[in-house]
Amino acid sequence: MTGTLDDGAAEAAAANETHQWTPKLVSILVVLILVSEIVPVSSVLAGTALPAITAEFETTQAGWTMTIAFLTASIAMPLVGKLADMYGKKRLLMIVLAVTVIGSVLSAVATTFSVFLIGRALQGTIFSVAFLCYSLIRDVFPAKIVPFAVSVTITGTGIVVVLQPFLAGWLIDNHGVAGAFWFITALTAVLAAAAFVVVPESPVRSGDSHLDLVGAVLLGGSVAAVLVAVSKAPAWGWFSAGTLVLFLLGCAMFAAWLVQAGRISEPLINVRQLRRPALLFTVLSSGLVYGVGTTSSSILAIMAMAPRESGGDYGFGMTASEYAIFGVINGVGIVLGGLIVGLTARRTGAKLHMVSAAALIAIGVLMMGAGRGEELVVLIATGVAHLGVGLAGAAIPNLVIAAVPAGSQVVSSSVAEVSRTLMAGVGTTVVFVVLNANVQTLVEGVPVYAGAGFMWAFGLIATCALVGGICAAFLPRRLGSAARNAEEAVPVGAK
Repeated sequence: MTGTLDDGAAEAAAANETHQWTPKLVSILVVLILVSEIVPVSSVLAGTALPAITAEFETTQAGWTMTIAFLTASIAMPLVGKLADMYGKKRLLMIVLAVTVIGSVLSAVATTFSVFLIGRALQGTIFSVAFLCYSLIRDVFPAKIVPFAVSVTITGTGIVVVLQPFLAGWLIDNHGVAGAFWFITALTAVLAAAAFVVVPESPVRSGDSHLDLVGAVLLGGSVAAVLVAVSKAPAWGWFSAGTLVLFLLGCAMFAAWLVQAGRISEPLINVRQLRRPALLFTVLSSGLVYGVGTTSSSILAIMAMAPRESGGDYGFGMTASEYAIFGVINGVGIVLGGLIVGLTARRTGAKLHMVSAAALIAIGVLMMGAGRGEELVVLIATGVAHLGVGLAGAAIPNLVIAAVPAGSQVVSSSVAEVSRTLMAGVGTTVVFVVLNANVQTLVEGVPVYAGAGFMWAFGLIATCALVGGICAAFLPRRLGSAARNAEEAVPVGAK
């Protein structure tokens, strides 16, 4: 490991010896917390804007607003991690923020849905800031205060949970889709400037890392091809030449990626780690419970803001500002889920949390579908579902820690992170395909769905959650023992 210390890092290193807070460390932590919160703010803004995006671009493919960002994130995160190890975490943080600004500008000025989606794809890189911030804290903060600093960075201030839905509603109602993305542009640019001035570069470097660009192209291309085929199939025909060619191309690229990932020493995602049953079931449950479970928010926005007079048996005719109450309930549910895991993990274990999360998500989304015409029922149901999402999100790192040996936890965590991000994108596309197969009519270019479409969509989410819960149920009762056994069983070359 090589590297030099700038002034900020030198001060942090001095503090490391005394284990004390300094004004510099406090300012670094504040900036990193705010940078990390760009992710939830931009996600809530994009999700709340889905009905407005549908109307503005007169498209039935609004789900790609979320899908393409998740897809980019799942491919970008491993690459950004490698580049950060090689060239510096602050440097990559600044690049990610710059790319996000460019993407936000494109989405703000877009006059076509295609250009808008290109902007959203670039914005997907923002998901990488979470682990970049954690890594910077680990590298430049005193070891004694690293756990607290990381914890605060993960949970944020708590104010965002309450305020961001109202902010999103106000922006969309008063300034439209463009206004929402201009806000993300300004927020990201201001915090990028603050990070450039305040945050020091990490002195830690790894000179032996290698980028797997071929793996990124194969995996990203395979998923994108299949998702485009699935999303366009209702219009093109399931057995049309375009659908079949894209589907077969995606499958071929995915098979090639699996072969390629198994042959090189540093693949984009280390699939060899999945030889450990405990990690395999952890990764599957992460994607199916948490990843797919989060897609319920996208459907909820479409359902709640639709006017009942359009002819459907759903919708409360809410403005984006009025919809904020759902955003608050969802955020509180997620925070409560994380608190429950934090308070009970030592006694109950993360396996029980994940199984419980699967059950809560399934119950919640089925209630949302069945009660789609009753605002109070849907409000309670989304709270239940997002309590499950919070439980699942907090359980995942604990499952990884328990499932694999300490030396494999960084690589294994990245596999679980990619799984849940990728499945969020896949899930969003599939549930919108289900909805688009149940369009009753178009009103000024905006689809009106049959009630059965929502039941099928929410039923699909519930099914995925329950399958993920079953995967979690197969995890060994004492995961720590499983991790130690796996360490002994897996050949050295496969680790």
